[in-house]
Amino acid sequence: MNAGRILAERAAEPANHDSRRLMSLQDLYALPTHSQSIADYWRILQKRRLTIFVSMTVVVIAAGLISLRMTPIYDAAARISIQQQSSNGLNLKDNESSQSFGNPQQNIDTEIKILQSETLAQAVIKRLGLDRRPEFAGKAQAKTSGGIAVSESSLQERSRQDVLIRRFSQNLKVQQVPATSLIEIKYSSTDSALATEIANTVATTFIEQNIKARYDSTMQAADWLSKQLADLQIKVETSQTKLVNYEKENGIVGTDDKQNLTVDKLDELNKELTQAQADRIQKESLFQIAKNSDADSVSAVFTQDPILAALRQQQTQLETQDALLSTQFGPFYPKVLEVKNQLDQIKRAYKDELQKSVERLQNDYQTALKREEMLQAALTKQTDAANQLNQNAIQYKALKQEADSNRQLYDGLLLKLKEASLAAGLESSNIRVVDQARMPLHPARPNIPLNMEFAVLIGLVGGVAIAFTLEALDTTVRTPEQAESISGLPILGLIPLQSSLNTGVAQISKVGLLKATSRGNIRPEPLISHLEPHSEIAEAYRALRTSVLLSSVSHPPRTILITSSVPQDGKTMTSINTSIVLAQQGKRVLLVDADMRRPSIHKIFHLGGQVGLSNILTGGAKIDDVIQATMQPNLFVVPAGPVPPHPSELLGSSLMQELLKIWRDDFDHVVIDSPPVVSVTDAVLLSVQVDAVMLIIRSGQTTNALVRRSRDLLLSVNANILGMVVNAADLSSPDYYNYYYGSKYRYYTQKKNAETKPSDSFSAFNGSTQDDSKDVAGKTS
Repeated sequence: MNAGRILAERAAEPANHDSRRLMSLQDLYALPTHSQSIADYWRILQKRRLTIFVSMTVVVIAAGLISLRMTPIYDAAARISIQQQSSNGLNLKDNESSQSFGNPQQNIDTEIKILQSETLAQAVIKRLGLDRRPEFAGKAQAKTSGGIAVSESSLQERSRQDVLIRRFSQNLKVQQVPATSLIEIKYSSTDSALATEIANTVATTFIEQNIKARYDSTMQAADWLSKQLADLQIKVETSQTKLVNYEKENGIVGTDDKQNLTVDKLDELNKELTQAQADRIQKESLFQIAKNSDADSVSAVFTQDPILAALRQQQTQLETQDALLSTQFGPFYPKVLEVKNQLDQIKRAYKDELQKSVERLQNDYQTALKREEMLQAALTKQTDAANQLNQNAIQYKALKQEADSNRQLYDGLLLKLKEASLAAGLESSNIRVVDQARMPLHPARPNIPLNMEFAVLIGLVGGVAIAFTLEALDTTVRTPEQAESISGLPILGLIPLQSSLNTGVAQISKVGLLKATSRGNIRPEPLISHLEPHSEIAEAYRALRTSVLLSSVSHPPRTILITSSVPQDGKTMTSINTSIVLAQQGKRVLLVDADMRRPSIHKIFHLGGQVGLSNILTGGAKIDDVIQATMQPNLFVVPAGPVPPHPSELLGSSLMQELLKIWRDDFDHVVIDSPPVVSVTDAVLLSVQVDAVMLIIRSGQTTNALVRRSRDLLLSVNANILGMVVNAADLSSPDYYNYYYGSKYRYYTQKKNAETKPSDSFSAFNGSTQDDSKDVAGKTS
C-alpha cells in the first residue's frame, strides 16, 4: 500500500484528531524485527577485520615481550607408588586402619597432605641445608653456619623459618596421577639442579619417615604386649589352681557335654519332642479343617492325594463334555445321558474317597498326640537327672571357662609378641620410588610457543569482542535494509561512493559525486551525470529516476522536495543529478535552490546568485528574472538569491505556493533543494506544498535517531514521503556485498567514457544557454 496515499487521505480528517493520527502513523512505520543471521555476523567480522588484526597483534607482541622478560623456571618431578597396606605388623585392625583399607583414595589423599606438611618441609630443608644456599634462601637469607633449629625460641629465627617453609611449599606441587595409585612430586626453581635435588629428597625423606613411623608403632605395641603378658600369666596360674581344687573336693569327672550321656540324651529328647509337637499340630489342624468344613474346603486339604486328583480331573472332563453335548444336542440325547451317568458315578466315588481320607487324618492325629505325650514324660524324667548333674557342674564349668580363657588369651598375646619382635626388624614400607627426578634441560615456564598460542586466541577473541562492541555502538545507517527497517519507508535508490581520484580533490571525492575531466584539470565539479553520463554514479541516478517516475500509478510527481536529516548528507548533489537525469529524458525540469541559509547550486552551475528565489518572495524580482538555463538541455535553475533574515516565513508564505503552481504548469518536474529537516523547519513547511518528498541519508554518517526524527517531523504534517535515498554507499565495504554491481558495469562505462569527451558537453553548454533562457522566458510570460 502506498504510504503517501494513506497520508493524503488522512489529511482530510478533523484537526482535533491530529494526535491520534500521528500515533497511527508511528504504528504504521514501526521498526520491524530483524534477526541476526550467520551472514550478518560474518559481514561484521569482515568489516572490522583491521580492528581484529590490530587487537591480535598487540596481544601477541605484549605476550612475547612479557615471556622474554620472565625468569626461566625449571620443573623436576619424581613419582612414588603407594601400595595398599593389608594390615599392621600385629594384625590389630582398629577403626582408623579399617577405614583406610576400605577407601584407598582416602589413604592416597592423606599421604598427599603429609607430603605437603611443614614437618616434611623442615626435614628436607635441614637435610639439604637449603637455608644456607643462596639459590633457595637468597643472598640476604643465606648463612654460613647453622641450619634450621626448630627448637630455637628466637622470634627472628622463627620468622625466618616460616619464610623458608612458605617458599618451599609454594614451589612444591604434589598431585595424584589420574586413575592410578601414583603420586607426582614436582618442585619448581630457577636452578634446574636444585629442583631435581629437592624433588628426589622429598621422595626419599617421605619414605624414610614412613618406615620409621611404622617401626615405632610396632615397637610400642610390643612393649604393651610384654606388660600385659606378665599380668595374664599370674591370672592363668591362679585359675588353674582353683579348678583342680574344686574337682578334688566334689569328685567331678567327665563333665564335658560331649562325654556326658545324660546331657546328650536330654538334648535328643528335647529335639524329638519339638518335632513331635510340630507334627501333632500340623495333623490336628488338617483334621479340624476336614472335620468342620464343607466338601469344597475339605477337597483343598487333600490337593496332594493322587486318587482324589485323578477323580477331580475326570469329573472336570465329564462336566465339560456334558455342557458341550447338552448345548449341541439337548438334555435327552443318549450320549448326554450316558455322560451324566458317568459323572454321577465319579462324584460318588470322589465322595467315598474323601471320607476315607478324613478318617486317615483322624488316625494320624491320634497317633501323633500319643507320641507327643510319651516324649514329654521321658523329657521330664531326663530333665530331673540333668538338673542334679548340673548342680554339681555349674561351679566347675565356671572355673574351667575362666582357666581356658586366660590360657587362650595368654597364648595369643605371646604369639603376637613374637611376631612383633620379628616384624620390627623385617618391616618394609608400602611406598617406593617409581621414577627419580631428572634434571630438566628446558625451562617449563615461560612456555613461549604456548604463550603465543594463547595470545593469538585471546587477541582473536578480544578483537572479535571489540568488533562486535564497535558494531553495537555504531548507530549510523549503512545499508538500504537498515534504513528501511528503521524508518519503514521504501528505498528509492542507492548512490555509490566514488573512490578518491586525486589527492587534490580527496575531500570532495569522498562525497562520491566527482570525477576528473578529460582536459586533465582536477575540479570539484559535482555534475557527474552530465559530465560522465556513462559512469557508475550516473547510472545510479538514472535508477533513482526510474524509481521516482514509477512511484505513482496514475502520474509521476510533478513537484519533488529533496531534503536530508542534517547537512553534508548529499541532498544538493542528489537534487542536481536527479534534475539532470530527468532533463536527459527530454522533460523540462526546473531546479529550485530553496536552501536560503547555505545556497550552493548557483556556484556549482557557475551562475549568478545576485537574483533568486528570495527576491521573488520579497517582491524584488519577477519570475522571468530568476530562471536561468544550464549546460544540460531542458534543465533550468532558480538560485536561492541573497540570504534573507527569515527564510522560514518566506518559504511558508502563500506566494511560495503560487510559485509552485505556476512552475508545475510550465515544467514537467520541479525539483526543490531544501535545508535539512532536523536543523531548521524550512523543509517541513515546503513538504506540505509539494507532491512528494525524498529523504536523503548518508551511509555511515546519518544515525538511526536522525532518520526516525526526520520521518516523524515529515509525517506529523502529513507530508507525502516518496521514500529514501542512501547516498555515498561504499560498495567495497562488506555491508554491500549484495549490492556491488559496479564491477559488472565498469567495463561498459570505461568504453563509453573513452568515446565521449566531457569537453563536448561544455561546448554544447555555451551554445544552448541563450536559446534555452529565451525559450523559458517566453513560456513563463
